[in-house]
Amino acid sequence: MAKQRLFLAKKNLQELVRGLKISCDEFIAPRREHLADVIFTDAKQDNGELLDYEGNSIVSPRSFLLPHTEPLFEIKSAKNCALKPIEDKKRRIFYGVRPCDIKALVLMKEFFIKGDFTDIPYKQKIDNSIFISLACGKRCMERAFCHLMGAGPIAKEGFDLQLIPVSGGYAAEVGSKKGSEIVKKHKKLFSKAAAQVELEIKTMLKHFAEKVRKIDFKKVAKIMKADKVAPEVWDDIGLRCVVCSGCITLCPTCSCFSVADRLDGDRGVRFRYCDGCPYAGFTRMAGGSTPFPLHKDHIRRFFEHKLNIDVERYGTPSCVGCGRCIQTCPGNISIKKFIDTVISEG
Repeated sequence: MAKQRLFLAKKNLQELVRGLKISCDEFIAPRREHLADVIFTDAKQDNGELLDYEGNSIVSPRSFLLPHTEPLFEIKSAKNCALKPIEDKKRRIFYGVRPCDIKALVLMKEFFIKGDFTDIPYKQKIDNSIFISLACGKRCMERAFCHLMGAGPIAKEGFDLQLIPVSGGYAAEVGSKKGSEIVKKHKKLFSKAAAQVELEIKTMLKHFAEKVRKIDFKKVAKIMKADKVAPEVWDDIGLRCVVCSGCITLCPTCSCFSVADRLDGDRGVRFRYCDGCPYAGFTRMAGGSTPFPLHKDHIRRFFEHKLNIDVERYGTPSCVGCGRCIQTCPGNISIKKFIDTVISEG
C-alpha cells in the first residue's frame, strides 16, 4: 500500500487516542513510572499515557508479544496426552512505539511468522494488534545509533500509523490497511499535510545526528563469518561479561526461549520462558555436554546472532541501534564499539 502523509493537529491527538481506546482491550502506551523511567503499560482505563515524550522506553514492547513467561497450553492429562491450547485473543493497540522498536518487530516477524515455521501464539498477538509509531525528533540518548542501522529516526515499514512531530502537531503516515481504517474512521481529525510540513521533516532528518556513514553490516558479517575477529576482542568481552542478562532482556529482537512443563500430578501447564545465549546452559545437550564450554563463547553468540547469522538469514542485522544493551551493561560492553573495531581492523 502506498503511504500517504496527512496532518494531525496536537489538539486532536487526545481525541484520537480516546477513540482508539474504545476499539481495543488493551491500549499499550508509554508512561512515566519508577523514578520517571518511561515504560510501556496498559493505559486503557487510567489515561496515564504520554502522548509525546523524549527518549525511549527502558524495555521495548517486545515483552507484550513474547512475555518472559508465557503459558502455551493446559495439560488436562499428561497420561492421556489431553491438551488444551491457551489462546490470547486480546485486541491491543501499541501507541508511541519508537522507529527502532518498529524495525525490531519487522525482524521478529521474520523469525516467528515468515520463517520455516509459524509460531501460533506470536502470530495471534500480531494479528490482533495495531502499531502506532512515534518518530524521533532527536536522538534518545548518546549511545543510540539507530540512524546508522536504518532504524530511525523515522520508521520505513512495519507500522500501521506513524506520527512524526512537527510544528503544531504531527505528520501522519499510513502504513497498512489497519492504519487506513483508523484514518477513515477519524477523518475529521486529519487534514492534508502542507508543503511546510515536508520541509520541516527534511530539516529534522538533516540535523538528527552527526554526519557519519551508515554501517557496512555486510562487511562486518563477512569478517565475522571468516572468523577474522581478533581473538583478544572476544577475550576482552568474555572478561567483561558478568552474565547479568541485561542485553538479552532489553534487546527488542532477542527471540530465544526454552519450554518446560509444570505438573501437579497428572495435570499442569506447558509454558515457554525467555532464554538466551550468554547463559552457560543454553546449548547444553541431553547428555550434559556443551559445544561451547568457555564463557567468552557464550557472549560471543549474542554478537554472532545479531551481526552475522541474521545477516545471512534475512539480509540485515538484528541490531537496530537502540543502545539499550550498551546502557545497561555493567561491564561497559558496547556492540557499537565492537562494530567499529571489526570494521577498522578488518
